[in-house]
Amino acid sequence: MAEDRFQVLLKLGLTSYDVKVFQALLNGGSMTAQEISRYSHVPYPKVYSSLKKLAEMKWVKEEKSWPSRYYLASPDEILVRFREKVESDLKEFESFIESSVRPVYNSRGITEKSDVWLVNGYRAVMETVIEAVKLAKEEVKIAIPFEPDQSFFEDLKDSVYDKKDLKVKVLTSSKSSKYIKKAIPKSEVRTRDSMFGGGVISDSRTVVLMLSMSEGDYTAIASNHPYLAMLADSYFNYLWEGAETVV
Repeated sequence: MAEDRFQVLLKLGLTSYDVKVFQALLNGGSMTAQEISRYSHVPYPKVYSSLKKLAEMKWVKEEKSWPSRYYLASPDEILVRFREKVESDLKEFESFIESSVRPVYNSRGITEKSDVWLVNGYRAVMETVIEAVKLAKEEVKIAIPFEPDQSFFEDLKDSVYDKKDLKVKVLTSSKSSKYIKKAIPKSEVRTRDSMFGGGVISDSRTVVLMLSMSEGDYTAIASNHPYLAMLADSYFNYLWEGAETVV
């Protein structure tokens, strides 16, 4: 078994000696401390330190014999013990955050920073919409109240091509619906003739709002502000419920 496969154990807080002892027991089975030292090339006194640490983690067990022999717990038991340790540490950390960090954080009036960008021009707005779609991992909601050029549909197709589990909802005009279904067959498309603005909502976190779409004048706001995303999401859902489903 390659040495680098055991590097993950170092990330869990084990020392290089601990890892070598672990490897020795994995490959050698039940062994005495002297046998472990000889097999792993870990100094004899250090073997006991590592065995004590691994035993406290309940990864190693001791046979009651003379001399004592040691062996690894089963893989399932090691996983169970590791999960228990992680859950215990997480609860302790959560308690620390809630009791010692959050009160001070809130008392200082600190608020999370969110970015807002103003985007002008048709090409810039369309590119921003596509970038927001690319960010989506679970669900993307798109509202297109006008008919984009064909390149937009190609870009939209490419942005979701390799995202098999992504849910795509598109609210658009009757004329554009056929292009959407062709570009993204898996998308759920509904049509609505009257919409105030358009845009995209990515995983209910990132939003692009098209504010002006008159001839030669396209303006949008892009933001990751949670309140703005929530408002956009609510408005989209309202329009979606009253729209006509495209089969």
